[in-house]
Amino acid sequence: MEYEPKSIHTYFNSDLLDIYACDVDIRITEFPESADRNWLYYFGLTINFTLPNEWSHGGFQWSGTHEFKDSGNKGVNWGGNSNQTGCGGINNEPCAWECHKWYHYLVRRVDDENDQQKYHRWLFTIRDYDTGEEIEYGTVRTKSPNIVCRNTMVFTETGYGVRCDSPKVRVEWRNPNFSTPAGRFSPKRIVANYNGTCVNPKNTNQNLLSDSPLYWFHETNTTRITPPNTVLWPI
Repeated sequence: MEYEPKSIHTYFNSDLLDIYACDVDIRITEFPESADRNWLYYFGLTINFTLPNEWSHGGFQWSGTHEFKDSGNKGVNWGGNSNQTGCGGINNEPCAWECHKWYHYLVRRVDDENDQQKYHRWLFTIRDYDTGEEIEYGTVRTKSPNIVCRNTMVFTETGYGVRCDSPKVRVEWRNPNFSTPAGRFSPKRIVANYNGTCVNPKNTNQNLLSDSPLYWFHETNTTRITPPNTVLWPI
C-alpha cells in the first residue's frame, strides 16, 4: 500500500498571557517542477486561541480545489480550515509564489470597534520580502470576547494524492515571534511533531538548522531522523 506523507508540524509554545500577533518567515526550497494540480501542497501558519479547540490557519497552497486550479501557477489561498465564526476571505485572486524566496507570515488581532462585547477579528497576511508587498488574505472572528492567541503551529502538508515517493518538498522556517503589549518575544520552546503515515525510508523529517537566528526545515520523501515530540529549541 502506498501511503501519503500528510503533515509535518512544529509547535511554538509560550507562557505569555496577552499574545495579539504571531509571525514567522517561510522559504520553499524544493518543489516539484510539474506537480499534478489535483494534489494538495499546503504551507500554513495556525493560531490556537485561549479556549480549547478554537483555531484557524492560512498560508501558501497548491491545490486543484481552489481558484488557481487552471492557472498553472503555485498560489496563495486564504483559509484552509477554521472552527471560528465570521471567517471570511479578503483577497480572492491567487497570488503566485516562487521557490527560494523568503516570505513573511503574520497573524494579528484587529479590534472591532463596533462590537461592544469586544470580540476580536484576526487578520492573516503574507509579505514578499523582495518587493515589500503585503497582501491581506482573510480574517477570523473569535467566538468569545477578549480572546488571545495561546500558541502557534507551522506545518507543511503534502497529501491527497501525493505519494511517499513523490519528488521531495523542502520548506524552511525562521524567526518566529509573538507580540504582546510589552514587546516581541521568541517562543519559550519549539517542538517537532508529525501526523504522517509513511514508513522509512520514505518519510517526513524536520530539524533545527540554527538556534541564532531560529531556523529549521520541513522535508518530505526523506529518512526521519528527528523523533516526534522532540524539543528543537532551546537546545
